[in-house]
Amino acid sequence: MLLHTAHLAHFLDISSLSIPTLCTDLSRVGLEVEGQHPFNLPAKVVVAKVLSKDKHPNAQKLSVCQVDSGQGVLQIVCGAKNVAAGQFVALALEGAYLSDCNLHIKPSTLRGVESFGMLCSTTELGLPKLEEGILVLDSSINAHQPLKLGAPLKDLPFFAGTLLDIGLTPNRGDCASVLGVAREIAALYGLSLNTPHTPPPQSTPPLKLAQSAQHLALAYAKLHATSLDLPLEIRLSLALQNALSQDPLDNLLAYATYLSGVILNAYPSTPLEIKEDNLGFVKVYSQGVELSSIALNPPKDKGQRNLIEASFLDPTYTATRLSQHATKHASSLTQRTTRGSEPQVLLGFGVLQEVLQTLNALALEIESLYSKLEPQKVAFSLGDIERLLGLTLDTRQVKGILENLGFSVEVQGQDFNIQVPIFRHDIANIADIAEEVLRFIGIENVPPVLLPLNEPTSHNPHYTRYSFERTLATKALSLGFKEVVHYLFAKKEQLEKLGYPTLQDPLDLQNPINSDLNTLRTSLIPGLLQAVVQNKNLGFKSVALFELGSVYSADREESQSLAFIASGLKNPPHYPHPKGMAWDFYAFATTLSHILGSFSLQALSPKEQQENSYLSTAYHPYASAWLVMGGQKVGVLGAINPILVQEADLLEGFIAEVQGSVLSPKPYKAKEFSKLPTSFRDLTLILDKDCPFAALQEALMQAQIPHLQEVIALDLYAENANQIALSLRLKIQSHTALTDKELQEVVQGALGVLETRLNAKLK
Repeated sequence: MLLHTAHLAHFLDISSLSIPTLCTDLSRVGLEVEGQHPFNLPAKVVVAKVLSKDKHPNAQKLSVCQVDSGQGVLQIVCGAKNVAAGQFVALALEGAYLSDCNLHIKPSTLRGVESFGMLCSTTELGLPKLEEGILVLDSSINAHQPLKLGAPLKDLPFFAGTLLDIGLTPNRGDCASVLGVAREIAALYGLSLNTPHTPPPQSTPPLKLAQSAQHLALAYAKLHATSLDLPLEIRLSLALQNALSQDPLDNLLAYATYLSGVILNAYPSTPLEIKEDNLGFVKVYSQGVELSSIALNPPKDKGQRNLIEASFLDPTYTATRLSQHATKHASSLTQRTTRGSEPQVLLGFGVLQEVLQTLNALALEIESLYSKLEPQKVAFSLGDIERLLGLTLDTRQVKGILENLGFSVEVQGQDFNIQVPIFRHDIANIADIAEEVLRFIGIENVPPVLLPLNEPTSHNPHYTRYSFERTLATKALSLGFKEVVHYLFAKKEQLEKLGYPTLQDPLDLQNPINSDLNTLRTSLIPGLLQAVVQNKNLGFKSVALFELGSVYSADREESQSLAFIASGLKNPPHYPHPKGMAWDFYAFATTLSHILGSFSLQALSPKEQQENSYLSTAYHPYASAWLVMGGQKVGVLGAINPILVQEADLLEGFIAEVQGSVLSPKPYKAKEFSKLPTSFRDLTLILDKDCPFAALQEALMQAQIPHLQEVIALDLYAENANQIALSLRLKIQSHTALTDKELQEVVQGALGVLETRLNAKLK
């Protein structure tokens, strides 16, 4: 909505308010001011009066005017057709600059006649176009006070105001008028709101309506006028709203609607009949001919009209009918009526009567009124509002806010019984009341509190586990492994041959499917080995497989297991590796780390291999290790036993099996990282040949040496019969720049730890 602040004077006095403060406060209570547009008329444009008009001696379309500027009489050559003696006009004096037409005013000679200024049109002043020719002024733009010659045009009350572009939400149709915004301002600042009073007539129009007629309000009045000559203020106000038409009566009613919010229409003075059609729309007829549809379509007849209608139809009722039935309607009218026009229809006549009084010789005679609108009632307690807003409130505070907004309030203790003003179509329940209170208290004054969550969790641990397992499978597939699925059954003799435990006899299968599936599997490895043999028989010697499924203990307790096998070439022959790239221990372990996450390896002891015969039967006894995660042994990783490779004529390969139950999704943990470059220091150490790298790495990381981020093994070779030489790299990084001295301290600290704990020596 585009609101001219000068029009607020119809309903209240805002002379003590600053426009920026008003805009801020309106936005705070929900009427967001999206723009402020002062008129900014050019300087040195003044009110002047045309004293005489003569034809130009050398041009038919030009006139020579003598114009009183208030400081003297100037000769002006003008080409406007509408210029006439006795008019008040806008005169641009010498030195004025009209930015909208990029024109500097200076004395000039037009067809041999000197001109000392310019009579301006509306567009030349940056105003909407009203008519062809110059702008003719009247007292309406000077608060209906006589115009003073020589007064700067920009200082006149109408042009000294500001246009406010207010973004209304669809539920605030009550503010789509000057009166609606004035109500909010009056409530904001405790100002007195002045609305015209019009005594209601006694008669009612002839209606044929259903019982639902409580949604309707109508009033009719006769307009006694011979002609309408609308003042500049009205025409310019409508032009600013893009609502100016050619019909003076339509302009008069549109201006009254803009001020009051009441929908006004005009009809010929003939007997009218109002009734609902079979779709529930309220229509106006005259002698059986439809003239209009209230709230949907205005009258089409633009002839002699002197019967004025003020109407209101409940916006919810109108919107519901429109959604249920396809019908043609005027979009500009329904946009206003479905948001909610002013239901106090006599207010429209009161405002119209005040406008008519300024035009003289015009009168409005109210004839009839029909209205069964009843205010809605809402009951609540102060505690209800406090719980909704999270505030401690005072009864008088809530009562004052609601009364300022036009609510009728009765209070007993902390119980409220209120009547909602009929123009507030958006108020339906206690939540709406709480919102009204909050608007004027200020949302910035509501203390932040945690939102109580009473909704039960929808977390499904079974689906979460399934999703995690499929994520592991997706990673394995992306790294070149193929997934296989076997029966839960296995051949008992094969398990025994590979050294895996079997079910105790009382718990074993009593009626197996066949001799090859005569027990429950206790490991996934036998099935994967069999799958590799079958692929070899089909011509696929290089394979990488994995399986995720259930296995059983000797006590027939079920658990999940994840197993991998890779045999032959990791990458087939291709440039620059014409013989391909074979799987090796570290390539296999690295690939598994991309699937399972980081882990370490721990050597198998002879005792462990003796107690778990599969560690030396299925796995290579000298190329296998425990797979350790979080300090816990979770599986085994190693080369396939050479005997099995030879028996089945397989290519060399590697296998691993991990307890599925110990694998779980890791939470993401964000941590700060340094933006400075990383420093590396390489060392070669002499160690005992039986010292594992994991022990060295653990010793350094547990020492928490400042700035030491990571330890990386680079190379390994024999030094002598009892010792090895290990090359490693220290990754050093800090959030601040490190000096050479500080870097050396990190290296010395690492050497000190290794010398003390592992008897290591720098080579």
